[in-house]
Amino acid sequence: MTVPHFTQHHFLRGTTRLVLGPNGLYVSQGPRRGAARLEIEIPYEELLPVTLEYQKPDPLRVPPAGLWVAVWLLVQGISRFLNDKAPFPAELWVAAGGFLLGLAAVVLVRRYRGRRVLLTTNRIHLAFHDAPRHRAALTTFVDAMQLRAHAYLREEYATVNPLGHIELQLHRLHWLRQLKVLSEQEYRILSTRLTGRLSLDPVKLMGQDLETPYVN
Repeated sequence: MTVPHFTQHHFLRGTTRLVLGPNGLYVSQGPRRGAARLEIEIPYEELLPVTLEYQKPDPLRVPPAGLWVAVWLLVQGISRFLNDKAPFPAELWVAAGGFLLGLAAVVLVRRYRGRRVLLTTNRIHLAFHDAPRHRAALTTFVDAMQLRAHAYLREEYATVNPLGHIELQLHRLHWLRQLKVLSEQEYRILSTRLTGRLSLDPVKLMGQDLETPYVN
């Protein structure tokens, strides 16, 4: 059986690896060779909710220094053209070319390396580079992680026993409903099976809330 996993390499953060274990999510981050800087296993009880958020870099703003360089180059070019009609010197062409190449490099780096995707869980926040070749694999892994967590929590905590501790089991059912592991209909069915009551709302008598006894 193949264990669901996701791996991404980054030249600064190193290798980030996510693996779905039998009881939780294993996360490791560090250089390809050597000890991991981050190594943790998050139980499925503490994992949900899970979200993916795609972020784009902010619009590029030319810093004051870059703006002044561009203005200086423009003034120098116009001045030479109006005064002597002489061709632009090689130094001016080199300066203009270097400025444009640097600006283009910044734009390209921000466009292709500045995109991030944030994986947020109840315990940890992880940032990945939003590479098109990894997007489908990451989405598939997150879907599998949510399904595995839901299945684990259902198996471990969604079974009710009317002869057991009712308050504790009701608390677990409410917790599963909050995590959207149980739907509203499933929550009501299991609560009724556990308590014998169609509604858990308190009974009002003369303006006061009275707790009704459980049938079981």
